[in-house]
Amino acid sequence: MDDFLLCDPFLDKTLLDNIQDSNTLHSLWQLPSMIHSFDSISPNLKSYILFQLLKQSSTNTLQFVNSVIMPVLKQDFLSHLPLEIARRIIGYLDPFSLSMASCVCKKWKNIIDSFDILWSTLLIEDGYSLIDPITPTMHYTYKQLYARHHTLKQNWRKGRATEHSFKGHDKFVVTCLQFDDEKIVSGADDSHVNIYQTSTGQKKMTLEGHEGGVWALQYVGNTLVTGSTDRRVRVWDMETGKCTHIFTGHNSTVRCLLITTPILPDQVPMIITGSRDSTLRVWKLPDPKDEAGHYHGEGRDPYFVHSLVGHRHSVRAVASHGNTLVSGSYDSTVRVWNIAKGRLIHLLEGHTHKVYSIVIDAERNHCMSGSMDSTVRIWDLATGNCLRKLEGHTVLVGLLGLTDKYLVSAAADSILRVWSPETGICHHALAGHGSSITCFQHDDDKIISGSEGSLKMWDIKTGKFNRDLITDVDGVWRVAFDGRRCIAAVHKKHETSFRMLDFGVHNL
Repeated sequence: MDDFLLCDPFLDKTLLDNIQDSNTLHSLWQLPSMIHSFDSISPNLKSYILFQLLKQSSTNTLQFVNSVIMPVLKQDFLSHLPLEIARRIIGYLDPFSLSMASCVCKKWKNIIDSFDILWSTLLIEDGYSLIDPITPTMHYTYKQLYARHHTLKQNWRKGRATEHSFKGHDKFVVTCLQFDDEKIVSGADDSHVNIYQTSTGQKKMTLEGHEGGVWALQYVGNTLVTGSTDRRVRVWDMETGKCTHIFTGHNSTVRCLLITTPILPDQVPMIITGSRDSTLRVWKLPDPKDEAGHYHGEGRDPYFVHSLVGHRHSVRAVASHGNTLVSGSYDSTVRVWNIAKGRLIHLLEGHTHKVYSIVIDAERNHCMSGSMDSTVRIWDLATGNCLRKLEGHTVLVGLLGLTDKYLVSAAADSILRVWSPETGICHHALAGHGSSITCFQHDDDKIISGSEGSLKMWDIKTGKFNRDLITDVDGVWRVAFDGRRCIAAVHKKHETSFRMLDFGVHNL
């Protein structure tokens, strides 16, 4: 008996010296036969006996048993497997579980962090790019890149941003807004275009030349095109601030414009303008750096391609894809044009009032139009047929936005509606603004919309209101956002200013 007890590593000598009770000694004498019997019984009965013993044990005994068992159960199966098998196993985990597993030990962290194929796949599946969202020129591992994208997304959801404001355009209405990482470009009805530095909000220059309000602008690189109530179209070099080209021909306000993006090798960028004179005009986009090609509206215009004539009232909205142009007019019609040939392809009739907004769904070869008749229509660009009439708004549908997954409409009834571009089903009606929606933008995660008094953010997937981004204003003229920043042109007490929210700061 003494030999049996002394060979057990879990019984120390102090414990043995303290065993004086005869009943205890008698029980201990029975242990060898008990252990021998335990080895021969079934696993289920073993479990039952152990369970009963544990039930009778004190807390100290249970703690001792736990200290013996836990190291045995902690088997690092992943580290001992071949790398390819270990990666096959962790490939079934979601990003959150992967991050938690990488904290287990250095070996697990190395296996998980170095699995670039998995992290690059997760980046694409979750809609992230393979470029850093804050500093595109910096290089990170794919896991670090995923973490930075995820942190930025959480910053948007939780409203973690730094806010910076700066003045602009005095008391005038900001009619158009575009920005990138380097510059913010705004046009207003004061006839000026202002260019600000994105990082600081400091005004770099004011472009003067138009003799009426600037109602439309777009830029590509450092080439800016603007349209005005003075009936002229101007092309600017934003590096120097010089107007290099002036295009004439419209007899009334240039209400909308766009620069086409070539999708085929033989296509070149075009400027397309729509006017209150009911026509559209097409020009080749010039290069401001080509001084020999500068043109200021005198003599033959070498850039003019043709006019598109057919609408009977103001052209209010235009959209293009490749060689296809779609225009919406106050004559209640939508027209589809071949840009290169200057030829009408389809006349889309069905709206009973003015058409205010147009978007093109290139993936499905459809276009959508919003009208003062309170409806949105989906048209087939191949046949010209109206596929669906989307009803729900009660007044003017002035704004439309489109991504692959969502069509969003905003109306003077203060409601935003989220539709399926495929089926036309309305997923959500977002109510919260107190008056007409003046501007909005959306992606596949969120909608940011402006109206009198506030700029709001919504979850586009659930339709739930997320938060107010800006509240202390009388109204919001324009809003634009990218992956990191949201910029809004607002007015308060008859003064126009800009608010910039930078979500790329917290934990980045």
